[in-house]
Amino acid sequence: MYPSVLKKVVFFAALLLILSPMNLVFAATGVERADLRNARLVNSFGDTLSQNINTYQQVQISADITNKQVAATSFVYIVEVMDRNSITQKLTWISGNINPQQTFSPAISWFADMPGSYTARIYVWDSIPNADALSRPLEIKFIVS
Repeated sequence: MYPSVLKKVVFFAALLLILSPMNLVFAATGVERADLRNARLVNSFGDTLSQNINTYQQVQISADITNKQVAATSFVYIVEVMDRNSITQKLTWISGNINPQQTFSPAISWFADMPGSYTARIYVWDSIPNADALSRPLEIKFIVS
């Protein structure tokens, strides 16, 4: 009676050890649920711009989001633009859904009406009410002349 139970336990333990390295047993958690990379300024056609832009030049603040989870998930892409004194000049967001392992590049439109140094901080959360980060924030610095 005990040898058959022992065989089942050994089989289950071996199966668990085989599947664990493949990330099939455990899902991503915390800020590892999404990958946020490649913050950049782009024009309306998606072409990357330099980090030196003109006053009243409309730009898109974009980054690449990859869903590292095994299921589709909702997300909110948040962009906060601050001046050199860390005063928020714009705070806006868009929401969407992203499939497992899919990469998506959302963009938020912005223009500066004053020259200066600016920082755009980008966040990816699960929603505005929950404010649960799916990834670490990302920053891009640029100059408006």
